[in-house]
Amino acid sequence: MKKAVVFMILIGALFASSAPYSLKKFKEVLAISKLQAPTSHYDRKWGAKYGKFRNFSNKYFYLSDKRYMTFYMCQNQKKKRRSELRFKEDWKVTTKVPKVLESRLKVMPLSVKKEFTFLQIHTDGTLINQPVINLPLLRIVWQKKYKNIKNHIWAIIRMSAKRKIYKKIDLGVLPKGFFDFKIKVQKSILFIYTKQKTYKLNISYWDKYQNYYKVGVYLQGIGCAKVLFAGLLIGE
Repeated sequence: MKKAVVFMILIGALFASSAPYSLKKFKEVLAISKLQAPTSHYDRKWGAKYGKFRNFSNKYFYLSDKRYMTFYMCQNQKKKRRSELRFKEDWKVTTKVPKVLESRLKVMPLSVKKEFTFLQIHTDGTLINQPVINLPLLRIVWQKKYKNIKNHIWAIIRMSAKRKIYKKIDLGVLPKGFFDFKIKVQKSILFIYTKQKTYKLNISYWDKYQNYYKVGVYLQGIGCAKVLFAGLLIGE
C-alpha cells in the first residue's frame, strides 16, 4: 500500500512539474482560458475548462524545458484538429479600451504539409439574441508555400462579414527561434506589430460581432506542428 501511495505522489508531482500553470508567468493567462483539444468540443481527457489548469498537462499541452508553454497536434486526415487556448473575454472591435495579445513564441511546422494557424481573433458563435457568424476575423498562419513564397508567416483578414473576401499580408519568413508578436484592436482598428513593421487596418465592417482571442496549434491539413510560448499576455 505504501508503494502505491508513493507511486501516486510521484505521478502527481510529474504532472504538476509539466503543467504550464506551475510557472507564475502563465497563471494569469490560464486563469481566463480554456483548452480546446483535439477539437473545439470539450473532451474531458484532453481539454480543460476555464481556469482549471492546476496540475494539468497532457501530450497536446505541456511545459517543455521547464519554461515554455507548449501546444502540439498531429492529424493524418483533414479533420481540423487543434490544441488551442480560447480566452474567456468577449469584446467588440469598437472597444474604446484596447484589447491586446502579446506573445513571445517559437513556431515549429514539423511535418505540416501546407499550413496551420497559431493566433486568431474569432467571433463568438454561441451567443443568443445577438448577431452570430462563427468565423475568424483574423488568422495568423504559417504556410509552407504561397505564390512561390516559401516558409512565411501570413495574416489572413476577412474583409467582409457577408462575403468571402480576404486580405493576405506577408509578415515575413518564419524566424528560426523565438520572436515577439503583438495584436491590438481598438476603435474598429486592427493593429499587427512585428519586428519589421506595424500594420493598421480599418475593420469597422465587423462592428456588431463579439470576438475573442485564441492561441495554439490549429491544423488545416495533414501533419504535425508545435508552438512554444516563452511569454503570453492578454490585456489592455
